[in-house]
Amino acid sequence: MNGNSMALSVRDLAIGFASATGGRLEPVLGVDLEVARGEVVALVGESGSGKSLTALACLGLLPAGATARGSVRVDDTEINGAAPAALERLRGRRIAMIFQNPMSALNPFFTIAEQIDAVIAAHFPSTAAARRERRARALDQVQLAHGLAQRYPHQLSGGQLQRAMIAMAMCCEPAVLVADEPTTALDVTVQARVMAVLLKLVDAGTGLLLITHDLALVAQTSQRVHVMYAGRIVESGSTVDVFKQPAHPYTAGLLATQPRMGVPPARLPVIPGQVPALAERLGGCMFRARCSRAEADCALRAPLPLERPVHRTLACHHPVPAQTGLTALQEQNHA
Repeated sequence: MNGNSMALSVRDLAIGFASATGGRLEPVLGVDLEVARGEVVALVGESGSGKSLTALACLGLLPAGATARGSVRVDDTEINGAAPAALERLRGRRIAMIFQNPMSALNPFFTIAEQIDAVIAAHFPSTAAARRERRARALDQVQLAHGLAQRYPHQLSGGQLQRAMIAMAMCCEPAVLVADEPTTALDVTVQARVMAVLLKLVDAGTGLLLITHDLALVAQTSQRVHVMYAGRIVESGSTVDVFKQPAHPYTAGLLATQPRMGVPPARLPVIPGQVPALAERLGGCMFRARCSRAEADCALRAPLPLERPVHRTLACHHPVPAQTGLTALQEQNHA
């Protein structure tokens, strides 16, 4: 934590859908997280863990049929249960999102400039000249040539599209930015440019919730990390502490799959099995079928997140013993 006020605060968030049998299926259950201004907080986990649903809930953008319990607050304003008009005032102005696929998120029938101007006009009714000035500042922030904004989405490269989406997200100077896999499908050079833009915005005071599969990126950029599995946060804490001494078997398994610099190529370890389907999440620890440390009590009750020293939480009946030295990922980033 950096001591700043919280731009985003999520408490006991649960997201559910009605099942065909009349019950309720909850792909996200009991999520707690915070993002302060000027801070990068990472949310990691396999596909199907509930990361993107959590991100959508932060903006009140859950899909049809989904309902949410708990609290999501942006600058002390409650998102969960807010009226549509109130959400429209918040989105773009106090919280914004970078979607995983900019080509599908942007409107193909309007130029980039027209789409950025529409966001500005929704929150800053002003003259066309004032909107152009604000748009120009946003484009300069992401180092995108003003002429490219006169093009349609299909006329831009992947990196240009991602920077255009960041410009659109930042044009109204929100307190917090949610980035869902912002560097997916980009080459290494473009990834570095996109992350440099985001980190510059963080330095200026924006809070960033970074959702990603890239653990090396998390190690390099985030102050805190939340590890998510089957809809629950199973471990959280400072990135250095969690990556150096992972306590949950799932966290340890994710880190073990990372290649190590200076180590001869070999078959990388894998976590056997896959995230259980929603209908299979019946009780107990959701990771037990894939966990080498599972015992009988893991099937009887779900582990609750417990506070640990140095501002860490862990939800596990049988944690990984403390290890000495850096993990493979830490070694990679300190080589």
